[in-house]
Formats: sequence, structure tokens, C-alpha cells
Amino acid sequence: MTPKFQDKADWIAAFREGKAGAFEQVFKEQHRLLCYVAVQLGLDPAEAEDVVADTFTKLWHGRAQFNNEEHIKGFLYTATRNACFNLLKQKQRRLASNNELSYLQAAAEDDFSRKMIEAELLKKLYPYIEDLPRMCRAVFKQLYFEGATTEEAAAKLGISTRNVLNQKARALQLLRGKILVFLIMAGCLYGAGHYQYNRDDSPLPVAPKNNRS
Repeated sequence: MTPKFQDKADWIAAFREGKAGAFEQVFKEQHRLLCYVAVQLGLDPAEAEDVVADTFTKLWHGRAQFNNEEHIKGFLYTATRNACFNLLKQKQRRLASNNELSYLQAAAEDDFSRKMIEAELLKKLYPYIEDLPRMCRAVFKQLYFEGATTEEAAAKLGISTRNVLNQKARALQLLRGKILVFLIMAGCLYGAGHYQYNRDDSPLPVAPKNNRS
């Protein structure tokens, strides 16, 4: 996180004490990413906002138990994931049998780590995305941040679907080297020493093992 305090120890102490500036820093860095992950897991934007707001409320009430930045981020992602699964189960209960629900949840769990890495990747790429040519940047944000389809992006930007596909290809070509570097970094980050969590959102400090067009 971009430090607003003298160092991370100063920041985590302020966070645990409930100082607004420290909490606001976490919110600004993680809110958009968590909403992105929630939408990717199957919620609509309004549901994602509600789930993430509830997650931050939990974080605020339990702030005294957190000792470092990774612990906080791990809790945010896991609490969001669990809330998404619970909401999706409620929505699917009317339409699917218990066996089908179990299958859907297992598939979502397998996909969650990839979605989390994808969100972190987009965050790290953001400065480079801002440097893309104007239309490349607009198309990339529509497709990857807003979750628009090719047709929706074309309508919003007033260009053809072919132009959307061309601009997407150009953006990915310009970002390719950066994406490769960050994917390697992501593999290292999530490959060892990262927190896992139980289904009740309690920390378990062990080493863990698409955009639509």
C-alpha cells in the first residue's frame, strides 16, 4: 500500500487503533479490486458493492486482530469470496438441486485464486494502462474493468465491434511484456507464504499450495 504514514509499522498501529486515515487507505486501495472479483464470481455490480461494503464493516470491527498488510488483504479477499458464495447459493437454490449447487461452488472455489491474481495484476498494470493511446485505453477499461462485451464497448464508445477488437489486440500487445513480468511476480506471491482462511473468515497462516469479448 502507498504509505501515508512514516512506515508500515506506524500505519498498522494506526489501523489497529481505528484511525480513519489508516482505514481509508485500505479502502481506497482494495475496494475497486474486491468489487471486480465479486462481479467476476457472478454477482451484479449492485450486489458486489453491498458484499464489499459488508466486508469492510467486518474488517473495521475486527481491526485489532490484524498484524500486517498481507493479513488484512487475505481477510478482505476471503470474506468477500465467502459472502459471494453464500449469495450465489441463495440465488441458485430455487433453480438447482443440492448436488448442482455443490458443483457450482467447487468450480467457483477453483477459480477464485485466479480471479484474485487477475485483480492484483490489473492493479499493478494500471499506470501502464493509463499510458496507452486514448482509444486503446478506453477499450481496455471497458472490457477489463467494466466487464463490457465487445458489442457493449462498441456502443458506449461509438465505434465498430471490429475497431474494439483491433484496439484490444493493440493494447494487449503494448502491455504484453509488463503482463508477463507481473504474472511471474504473481506466481511467486501466491505460491508461498500467503495466508489461507477457513470458511468462517478466521486466519489460517499456512503456505497455500476472461475477460468476456
